[in-house]
Amino acid sequence: MPNSTKRIQYAHMAKQLESLHSNLLETTRQLERMSEQCNKSVVDQLGKVHASWFIGSNRYFEEEMLGKQK
Repeated sequence: MPNSTKRIQYAHMAKQLESLHSNLLETTRQLERMSEQCNKSVVDQLGKVHASWFIGSNRYFEEEMLGKQK
């Protein structure tokens, strides 16, 4: 009796692992797609915004903190 219970449990676990594997493949596919979409638009725009903030803060620091006028 214990052997048949173990076989049933292993069969159930194997089905769950198949389902997990399938879900992980789909998740990976979706993440790759999202990454491609982000790289095309959002990341490019964020890079431009961060560069603008860096340049602006550098100019502010130079003018206000170091007393340099351009």
